[in-house]
Order: sequence, then C-alpha cells, then structure tokens
Amino acid sequence: MSISPMLADATAQRLAAQLKLLGEPVRLRLMSLAEAAPASGVRAGELAAAFDLTQPTVSHHLKALNEAGLVACERDGNQLLYRATPAARRLLAVLRGLLGGDGGTLPDSADDLRGILDALGGAEEPRPSSPPRPSPRPLPGLLDPEDLLHRVQERLVIRFTGVFSAETVRRYLRDSYERLAASAAVTAHLPALTERFAADRLASIARREGLLHKAVPEVLFVCVHNAGRSQMAAGLLRSLAGERVVIRSAGSTPAEGVDSGVRAAMAEIGIDLAAEYPKPLTDDVVHAADIVVTMGCGDACPVYPGKRYLDWEIPEPANRSTVDVRGIRDEIERRIRTELLPELLHGAP
Repeated sequence: MSISPMLADATAQRLAAQLKLLGEPVRLRLMSLAEAAPASGVRAGELAAAFDLTQPTVSHHLKALNEAGLVACERDGNQLLYRATPAARRLLAVLRGLLGGDGGTLPDSADDLRGILDALGGAEEPRPSSPPRPSPRPLPGLLDPEDLLHRVQERLVIRFTGVFSAETVRRYLRDSYERLAASAAVTAHLPALTERFAADRLASIARREGLLHKAVPEVLFVCVHNAGRSQMAAGLLRSLAGERVVIRSAGSTPAEGVDSGVRAAMAEIGIDLAAEYPKPLTDDVVHAADIVVTMGCGDACPVYPGKRYLDWEIPEPANRSTVDVRGIRDEIERRIRTELLPELLHGAP
C-alpha cells in the first residue's frame, strides 16, 4: 500500500490552528453564513441580526476568521464586506458530507483527503490591500480568548475584592473586550489591553460611587479617534502634573492605533506613547471625570450635570506634516498650561 507524503509542518500547524479556531460554534456558523452570502459579500451588521450577539462581538469573530484565511473582507465605503474563501468552502463541503447532508461528500481516498487538507491549510486567497492583514496566522489572543480572559478576570476580582462582585467584574471585562476588539488591528496584546481598560473603568466607577477614595481631580480628553489630539493632551498633562491628576483619554470612534506622527512628535519632547492605545468612549469615564475636554468629537460625548466641559478647537494631526503636528502639540501644551493647570492645581507648583 502506498502512503502519501505527510503534511508539511507549516501546513499542519496552520490547519490545526484553523480547526481549533472553529471550535467556537458561532465562528463556524458565521463562516457558513458568509458562504451563503451574495458574491459581493455580507456586512457584519447583517450577520449580527442572525445571532443574539452585539455587532462588535460578531466583528471580532469575523476578524479571527479573516486572519485564519477562512473569510475574506474588503472595504465598501465605511463598512467591510465579508465572504467565505475557497478553503472555507471546501471545509464546509467536507463537514456537510460528514453530517450526511447534501452540501458535500466524503473524500473517496486518502489522496482526496490530502488534497482537501492541503487546500485548507496552505491555499491563501489574494487579499485586498485594505484593511491590512496583521498576521498570516491566527494569533494566540484570538485562538483562546476565553482562557486568557478567565485569568484576567481572576486578577481583577482579587484587585477589587470588597468593592465589586465577581459578576460585576466579569460583565465589565467582557464589555471592555468587545469594545476594544471592534477596533483592534493587531490582537496579540488584546487581553492585556482589556485588563488595563476594564480596571480603569472599574476604578472610575468605584471612585464616583465613593467606594474608593478620590484624592485628586480627574480629567478626560476626548477626540474622534483617540489616536492624536487626546493622546497628546493626556501625555502632556501627565508630564506636567504627574500623580496630582488622574488622566484619561478616549475616542468616539477609536482608531486601530496611535498615529505614528503623533508618537514621533511626542518622543521629541521626551514623552513616550508606545504603550498607549485608542480607547472607546464610555459613560463611566465621563461620569468619573471632573473636567471633560472635547477636541472635535461633536455630539458623541454625553453631557452630565456638575461636570466642567471645555471644547478646544484643535485640528486633526493625522496625515499632516511634521511641522504641523509639532504646532498642534505646542498649542495643546499652551492650553493645558494656561487653562487647565491653574484650575486643577490651584496655584500649586
């Protein structure tokens, strides 16, 4: 009996990762819906209507399928269209055959099965240039988010013992994960970022409700993408005020990452934004802030009684020259020194 050559190591690893990813039932169902969609593709919102899930959650699962090479996506205006790849169609045909359905048949021989495995594990459909694909393989944070989030939850429960119940911690952790996943481009560090974001939100709520001592004032900077203006403002105020102020930033429509030109301009004056990331605007951080500085987010920022609101007309730094970005940075610093610091620190040096 002749034996076909075994799968190459890289092919086997990629195939195993794809099959492991499909251990999440909602992803398998999403892949089948994408296969049944028109040739032009289907939007995440249309797929979300078939599930008892939020659109950000569905978008996160679609992103996982896209990175695994099972779903292709292309931009249509401000939205993404998803469709099943040839590898996904062949896999679904095999699965239907195993279930005895009419959608596919079992392979007749080991060679046929080997062909299917090679196609699924190695064939890559050409991808459109937008949006970019961060990695040719699924990332660990996407493959096993439940395990990672469970560990994060355990740490947060211990951190907020006596302040919040385990269920409250779990709820805010899940919500934070979904919000960040909706805009994250690279998900390798998503669980770690989720821990920071969820902890920040829980601390804000605790201070607002008097469950944690509030020793210093809190400032929130808000812009559209939380990738430029609000990040610069938060970094500058943190540099000038230190621990005398709690500083947060957020965006009404978060970008995938902090603008590279903004990072460079801030690095010139010794402020490192490498660890910062765009965060979605939530009611809890607005509630907790004493001063909310809006920077072009329109009506997206909720208004609550008793808050001090400042609206700074600051141009968007994205796609501007280095000289322009430096000018925006310096204007933000001027406003912080003249408008914010005197009020926050009451004349303290």
